Amino acid sequence: MIQAKHCDLCEHPKRSLKKGLTCGLTNKKPDFKISCSDIKFSNSFKEYLPELSNQIENVKKRKAFAYLTFILASLLGLIIIVGSYPILEKALKKDHPYSIWKHLEVVLFFYFVGSGIISMGLWSLYKHRKALKKLESEKRELNMVLSNYKLDIESLNSKKTPPQQRV
Repeated sequence: MIQAKHCDLCEHPKRSLKKGLTCGLTNKKPDFKISCSDIKFSNSFKEYLPELSNQIENVKKRKAFAYLTFILASLLGLIIIVGSYPILEKALKKDHPYSIWKHLEVVLFFYFVGSGIISMGLWSLYKHRKALKKLESEKRELNMVLSNYKLDIESLNSKKTPPQQRV
C-alpha cells in the first residue's frame, strides 16, 4: 500500500479492476522498497501542492475567528443560563404548583437556548480544528513520501515560483 502513495504522485500509474495498480512504464506491479527510480511527478500533483499549502494557510487565517466565535458563544450561552437563575429562585418561592411549573418551563427554555449557543461555539471550533488536522495530516503524509526522494512540499512549491518572485 505504501507504493500506491508513490504511484499516486507519478504520471505513470495504471489502475484496472483485473490487475489493480501497475506501472505504466513496466506494466508490472510496483516492486520498489524505498523509492521508485523512474518516478516522474504528475502535473496534477504539482498543481495540487500550492493548492494544499493555500488551503492550510486559509484555515490558519480563520483560527482567530473560530476561537472568537467559541468564546463569544460560550459567554453568551453562560450569560443566558446564569441570567435565568433569578427566575428559578422566584419559582421556588411560589406556593402555587402551577406557577412553579410555568417558571420552570421558562428556566428550562433558557437553559436549552444557552446550551445550544454554547454548542454552536464548540461546533465552530471543532470544524476548524478538524479541517486543519486533516490538511496537515495530508501534508505530513506527502512529505513522508517525498522525503524518500530528498524533497519536500516547500521545495517543490518554490521551484514553481518564478525567480523574480523569490525572496
